[in-house]
Amino acid sequence: MRGEITGILTGTLSQEMRLEVLSNNMANANTVGFKEDKVFRIPSMPSSDRENIPRESLKDWSVNNISTLPVGTFINFDQGSMKETGNALDVALDGEGFFAVQTSRGIQYTRKGDFVLNSNGTLVTQQGYPVLGKGDSEIQISGKDVVVDATGAVIVDGAEVDSLKIVDFANKKGLLKNGDSLYSPIDSTDQGIPAEKAIVQQGFIEGSNVDSIKMMTEMIDVIRGYESYQKVLQSINETNSKTVNELGRLS
Repeated sequence: MRGEITGILTGTLSQEMRLEVLSNNMANANTVGFKEDKVFRIPSMPSSDRENIPRESLKDWSVNNISTLPVGTFINFDQGSMKETGNALDVALDGEGFFAVQTSRGIQYTRKGDFVLNSNGTLVTQQGYPVLGKGDSEIQISGKDVVVDATGAVIVDGAEVDSLKIVDFANKKGLLKNGDSLYSPIDSTDQGIPAEKAIVQQGFIEGSNVDSIKMMTEMIDVIRGYESYQKVLQSINETNSKTVNELGRLS
C-alpha cells in the first residue's frame, strides 16, 4: 500500500509540475523570441543516483532541473513565426543561431531581436543589455539611415559600422534559460560557433513558438489527470479513516 500511495503522490506532483510548465508557456505565447519548455519522464533510477550525475553530463539529459520527481524539462528551440514590423532596429534570425548580449552575469544569448537605442546611441535589448558586435564590442549607431543586411552587417548612412555577433551551439541541450528570453551554456567555456547559415531579416521579429491551442488541450488533459489522482487519494483517505474508526470500536 505504501508503494501505491508513493506512486500516486509522485504522479500528482508530476502533474502539478507539468501544469506549471504549460502555464508558463501560455503566459509567454506572445513574448518575442520565447521558446517553449516541454516535460519528459526521466528513466527510472534511484534519486541518489540522479543526485550523483556529474554536472558536466547534465547537458546530455536536456534537463533544466533534475529533482526527486521522475520528470524534467527541456527547451524546444524550433523557430517561431516571423512577424513584420517595419522597424529598422527589429531583427530576426531565419535559421539556427543566437544574438550575443552583454549582461551583468556575462555574455548571454537570445533570439529576441526587438532592439532599441539607449541615450548613448548603443544598440541594446528591451532590458537595456548591449547587443554585441565583432570582437564583443558594443554597437554604436549615430546616423539616421540604419540597414542590417542578411549577414548581420550594420550599415549606418551608407557606411558599415559593425556586424552583429551571431553564434550557434552544437549542443543546444546544454543551454539554460535565464529569463527575458536569455540563455547561457551550462559549460561556461562553451562560447559557441559562428552561425554562418543564419539569415538576418531586418524589420522583423521572431514570435514565440508556443502553439496556444495545443497548449490549452494539454492543460485540460493535465488537469483531468491531476483530478483523477486527487480522487484516488481522497478514496484512500476515506478508507483509512473507516479502518481507524472500526479498530477504535473493537478496542
